[in-house]
Parts: sequence; C-alpha cells; structure tokens
Amino acid sequence: MRTVLALFLLVLAFPAAARRADPIEDGFKKADQMIEKGDYAKARETLDDVLAELKTEDSRLVRYHERTGAAWLREDRIPEARSSFTAALKAAQRLKVADDAVAKAYAGMGLCLRRESNDKYALKFFKKALALRLDEGTRMFVEDQIREIEGAPPVPAR
Repeated sequence: MRTVLALFLLVLAFPAAARRADPIEDGFKKADQMIEKGDYAKARETLDDVLAELKTEDSRLVRYHERTGAAWLREDRIPEARSSFTAALKAAQRLKVADDAVAKAYAGMGLCLRRESNDKYALKFFKKALALRLDEGTRMFVEDQIREIEGAPPVPAR
C-alpha cells in the first residue's frame, strides 16, 4: 500500500507537461509566438513541421490550416489565407470538428472576404463563427465586424 501511495504522490509531483511532452502542441505554441512577433514565414515553417507529425485523422489538422491562414492574412496575402481557411473548414467537416479553431477559421474567412469587399458573404462566415465557441477576444472582434457590416453603431469600449 505504501508503494502505491508513494508512486501516486510521485506522479502528482511532476506536472503533466514534464511527464509527456507533445511536440505538436509545442510546435503550435512556437508558431503562435512567431506570428505575434511578426515572423510569419518562420511561423509557417514551424507549422509545416507540425503538419509532418499530424496523422490524417487528427483533429488538429484544422488548427494547422487555421494558424497557417492567420499567418498569411497578417501578411495581407488574401488568396493564400483563403486557401488555408478553406482547407481548415473542409478538414473540420471531414473530421466532424466544431471547436475554437473552426470558429477562428470562419472568422478568418470572413476577414478575407471583407478585404475583398464582399461584406455580404463575409457576414455569413462571421455569424457561423459566433455560433461556435470562441474565446472572449475573438468573439468581441467578430461581433464588431458584424455590427460594422450591418451598419449598427459601435459598442462603447468594454
């Protein structure tokens, strides 16, 4: 009994990250940091390294395509961004995924369409993004985009 208790306490003493590193999640974190720094080409290289580790049925494929699209979008490379967001949404449909990455892919596609002056179609993508679970910041951004397209007055600072 003491051995079992000692092993249990030993397992609790080490955080989950120390027990088992996930190179895919580490790659996503690294790519996100590079995107925030503005090093989009390096972020895409890191994401391509992540892709090499992903299996075809891994739901994180959606996240890969969404993050790649985000990097392209920040560089204002709209055709490339649209292609990536389309791939994310197709992967989500194929894998039956409806998570934060899918919502962000819808929002990203909406932004691409807005940059192409297609607000009517963009509105549909923003509304689909809102129908899914979004983090607070992205949700507020999407709501602002919808209000702007619909011509509603802006909401005071939150």
